Amino acid sequence: MVTWAASAMAVAATRIVVTAPASHLDQFRAALAQVAADVAVIPGGEDRQSSVAAGVAHLVGSVPGSAPGSAPAPEVIVVHDAARPFAPAAVLGRALEALDGGQDGQHWDGVIPVIPVVDTMVALHEGVAYLDRAALGAVQTPQVFRAAALSDAHARAARDGVSATDDGSLLVHYGYRVTTCEGSLEARKITYPEDLDLSERRLA
Repeated sequence: MVTWAASAMAVAATRIVVTAPASHLDQFRAALAQVAADVAVIPGGEDRQSSVAAGVAHLVGSVPGSAPGSAPAPEVIVVHDAARPFAPAAVLGRALEALDGGQDGQHWDGVIPVIPVVDTMVALHEGVAYLDRAALGAVQTPQVFRAAALSDAHARAARDGVSATDDGSLLVHYGYRVTTCEGSLEARKITYPEDLDLSERRLA
């Protein structure tokens, strides 16, 4: 899964940082050796947010041994989940285009791909409250951000004890401008054992 996800991002990325469990770094490096990009595998954190923060710190050069000693810090960072290994490169292209203003020329700090919600949705925190699905979207990756904004949001979240399920919501929490682009059904997240079975059949 991580090899497929990284290969999809290598279409546009010059450097890729993969966060992995510290006890499995060599296995990940071996799996990613075939990816046509400069790939670094580093230890992740205890959860998704801290793992992304570690990858961002590596890219912007705020940790020892990070990339800027040999390459400049990036202006744009893409965050992608290995659990979405079949995300089309076109989704990344749309996100990058939107970040640069797209047709309206607006400046954004981040872009998140979304797909329409097709199921009836309810909120469960106080009984059952039906939600207007026309006003909802399911968030996917790859998500694209200005490196300075993403780095700042993660640093402030670590300081403030703020947690989020994705990086777009973290930027929104700290007042950055985030917009959306069209996602893809192919970028669905592999979550359950049945999802793995479907993916194996697709690869076959």
